[in-house]
Amino acid sequence: MKKNIAKIGVVLLASAAALTFTACDDNIVKGTMTDSRDGKTYKTVKIGDKVWMAENLNYKTDKSKCLVNKPENCEKYGRLYFWKEALNACPDGWHLPSEVELEELRVLAVEKYGENNEIGTMLKSRSGWKKHDSTGKNGNGTDRLGFGALPAGYYDGYNSAFYDGGRGASFWSSTGGRGNPSLTSGPNVAYGLFLDSYGRDSLYPKAKSYAFSVRCIKNSD
Repeated sequence: MKKNIAKIGVVLLASAAALTFTACDDNIVKGTMTDSRDGKTYKTVKIGDKVWMAENLNYKTDKSKCLVNKPENCEKYGRLYFWKEALNACPDGWHLPSEVELEELRVLAVEKYGENNEIGTMLKSRSGWKKHDSTGKNGNGTDRLGFGALPAGYYDGYNSAFYDGGRGASFWSSTGGRGNPSLTSGPNVAYGLFLDSYGRDSLYPKAKSYAFSVRCIKNSD
């Protein structure tokens, strides 16, 4: 589902939501926002017509986790959330992206740069990713959209273990699974966006027993 993205110029906002913007590209605008719940400030980026957090959410909830249970990893990577908490983790005026909104982000990357097999690389940060296990090639991205995905890994609640720190990024969507109650489509799963050190990306359902990163989108005015 492709969507025509109109070019935008410099956008200047002085707002009660503590959002400020500076020009970055013809349709990419960087800024900041402050979460009034705990005073944490996050980088933001306007990609097309959506304002995204350009960092993973780090708001403490009852069941959220820091990678390998180290508090310093929450400061670096943000927190990992189980799906039910992720649905309501974003601050007022922001929301967890839907499956459609994550797909629109991927489509915009292709429309802007024409590199369908490099979406994951374009979304990844330019540093912080470990080298490929098999090839030894640098795992960092180009961050051409300003999304800045870091390899926060994920937590497997079923096995009580952390995986992929430094090598993978996983982001929940608000879209639950559809169809039969099976592992691949049903009420026990929800859709997520997944990036790896090779630059691959995918959007598919995973079990709600996992804890993934959260990126919030600003609600439409």
